[in-house]
Amino acid sequence: MTATESIVRDRRVGPGPRRPAVRGDQRRALIGTASVATFLAVWQAVGSNNLIRSDLIFYPSQVLATAVSMAATDELGHHALVSLQELVLGFAPAVALGMLLGLLMGQSRRLRYLLEPAIMAAYATPRIALIPVLVLWFGIGMESKVAVVFLGAVFPILVNTLAGVQQIDPLWVRAARAFGAGPLQVMATILLPGALPAIMAGLRLGLGRAIIGVIVAEMYVSLAGVGRLLQAYGNAGRTPELIALGTTTALVGVLGVTALRWVELRVGPWRRELES
Repeated sequence: MTATESIVRDRRVGPGPRRPAVRGDQRRALIGTASVATFLAVWQAVGSNNLIRSDLIFYPSQVLATAVSMAATDELGHHALVSLQELVLGFAPAVALGMLLGLLMGQSRRLRYLLEPAIMAAYATPRIALIPVLVLWFGIGMESKVAVVFLGAVFPILVNTLAGVQQIDPLWVRAARAFGAGPLQVMATILLPGALPAIMAGLRLGLGRAIIGVIVAEMYVSLAGVGRLLQAYGNAGRTPELIALGTTTALVGVLGVTALRWVELRVGPWRRELES
């Protein structure tokens, strides 16, 4: 047998590349589902066995039944629609302005030196402390809640976008400019793709801050909204409705973050390879 025949035979009988049994996204979904199922099982056991006072905790089946009955009422739909409008009207401009300023500050050192101190000071200011001022400016209507949502979401998006741009190798930008690329081309072909992971992280953080902002603002000053409904249930001692509404709000946040992660994997295919 010649050396060539031996190599060919070894290639034929050798095991080929094995694909992973479970992809990264599937594995993550399985682990997440298992953790949620375990939490619900423990919750059900604690509630059904009366390990905690029955007026303080209700097991998942009771909460689910309460949520279904609440969903059938027009009251919950009205409050949910108000909160959704405030969330969208505040979050959309926060995304646009936060990404734009982050990209511009990442390209211009002078602009970064000019705006960074004020942005960091505003970022560190608790949004709840601004609610009285915003109410004086915009009143107790929808405008003040939209402003709270905007201020809560814009700074995480801006700061993360800026950090993502600063992590890009300057040689890439210089090379693009050397080949005649303009500022918009550099932004679209170099900065946005390179900073995408940081931008998406900022969007997820901003969405969480936006949801918290709209709920807290409605609890303080509002005539309608999920936050106002939560406060009413709490004052009336309606624990099942309170837990059901709080759980539903948390689920909406999880779905929003999951949707942003799905967008990231579709827009940046290389992220899918890293996750697998």
